[in-house]
Amino acid sequence: MLTKITIPQLKPREYQLDCWREMDRGVRNILISWPRRHGKDVTTASILSKRALQRVGSYYYLFPTRKWAERAIWNNIVTINGKGGHLLDLIFPPETVLYKNNTDMKIGLINGSVINFSGTDNLDFVGQGGYGYALSEFSLHKEEVTGFLSPILDEGNAFLIANGTMRGKKNQLYQMYQANKADPDWYCEWLTPKQTKRYAWVGDEMNLNPELLGQTDPLTNRPYLNVQDRVDSKMISYSLARQEYLNEAVADVANSVYGYEMTKLHNDGRIGDFQLNGQPVYTFWDLGMDDPTAIVFARMSGSTPYIIDYYENTGHDIKHYIDVINEKGYKYAGHYMPHDSKKRSNSTGINIIDFCRTEFGFEVRPIPKTNSVRDDIEIVRRNLPNIYIDGRASGLLEHLTNYQWNPNTGKILHNEHSHGADAARMMFMALHHNMVDEYLLRNKTRVNHTHYEDDYFVC
Repeated sequence: MLTKITIPQLKPREYQLDCWREMDRGVRNILISWPRRHGKDVTTASILSKRALQRVGSYYYLFPTRKWAERAIWNNIVTINGKGGHLLDLIFPPETVLYKNNTDMKIGLINGSVINFSGTDNLDFVGQGGYGYALSEFSLHKEEVTGFLSPILDEGNAFLIANGTMRGKKNQLYQMYQANKADPDWYCEWLTPKQTKRYAWVGDEMNLNPELLGQTDPLTNRPYLNVQDRVDSKMISYSLARQEYLNEAVADVANSVYGYEMTKLHNDGRIGDFQLNGQPVYTFWDLGMDDPTAIVFARMSGSTPYIIDYYENTGHDIKHYIDVINEKGYKYAGHYMPHDSKKRSNSTGINIIDFCRTEFGFEVRPIPKTNSVRDDIEIVRRNLPNIYIDGRASGLLEHLTNYQWNPNTGKILHNEHSHGADAARMMFMALHHNMVDEYLLRNKTRVNHTHYEDDYFVC
C-alpha cells in the first residue's frame, strides 16, 4: 500500500512561498535574510528534506559551530502551527526517516540520502562531497567556508541555501546579497516585518505595524508581539532589536560606545547625501605612527557639523595627507590636530605643527589635551545625534558604530575602529572649546616651499 507524504510537513507562511517556488523552479543558490521569528531554519531544513528525497546523496545543514547546530536544530523542541515536538520530527516525516544517529547528528532517509548536522568551525564538511548545503546564521560564518564549498558545489551540481539576519554590512550575507540579487541563478530575498506583518514595534521612536496591537496572531493564537515591550524590559537593547527584529543592516556591537547615538542618527534621517554648496570645510585629525592617521572633513551650519568626507591611511609621511587634502579641492577654513601635534621630535626638535607650516605652508591649530577621555566621550554622546554624516564618509560610520569599550579593563578598545572615532572626537572637542574658526579664510597669505623631507613625521 502506497503512503502519500506531504512535503513540506509544516505549511509555509505566505511570505515564505516565493522561496519555495524558486526552489521548485530549480534555482541552485538561495539566500534569504528574514527577521527573527520568521521561520528561516524551518523553511531551510524543509527545502533540504524535499531535495534529499528527490535526489539520493549526502546533504549538510551547517551552523557556525557544532554546538550551535545541536542546540538550535537537533535538540530543539517547538510548537509550530499547533504541532509540538522535536523540530526535526516536524520537518522530516517519520515515514521518510530510516534512522537518526544522535552521536554524529545524522538523519538517514528511506531512499538512501543522509542529512548531516554540524558546524563550520572545524571544517569537517570539506572533502566529503554533497548535493546540497545549508548555512544557517550565514552572517556569522567564516568567509573561507564558501571558498571551500565552491568547488564541491560545482563538481556535484549541488545547491546552496544560506539564511540569517543582516547583522550590519561587514559580513558575507550582506555582501553576497548585494552581489547576487539580480543574478537569475540566485534567489535572494531580504524581508522586514513591515512586509511580513509578524509583529509590531510601537514606541516613542518607532511606529511599525501599529494596526497589529491588541490583535491575535493566527499563527500563535497569542497577541502580536510589540518589540518595544522587550526593549523596555531590558531583555534586548534598542540597537540589537533593530538588528534582529527589524532585520536592518545595522549591527549591534557588544560594549558599543556610541551604539544608541548611531541608531538615532539612522532613525532621524541624518545620514545621507548632503550638498556642500561651496561652503568652507574644516579637517580634524587623529595622528598615527605605526597605526592609521584619520581625517574627518566637515562643514558647519551654525554650530551643527555636516561630516562630508573621511580619509585614513597608514605608513605615509605627513606630506601624503596634506596632498590628499589639497587634491580634494575643498575650500578650507581650518585644520585641527590633537595636542600631541605640539610634541617635539626627539631627533629634530621640531613639532608637527611647525613642520607643516614651515615646510608646506599648511597652518594647523592644536586641540587642548583632554583631562579625561571618558568626559570627552560624554560630550560626544550629547552632541552626536544632532550632526549629519554624508554617505561619502561611510568608513567613519563603520568606525563610530564599532567603537567599543574593553569589558576587561573598562577602557576604550584600541583597534581598527578607534582612530576614526578619535578623529571625530577631535571635531567635537574643537567645537566644545569654541575653537572652530575660519582662520584660513581671513589670512590668504601662504608660504610656498619646495623642500620636502619624505621620511619626516611618518603617520
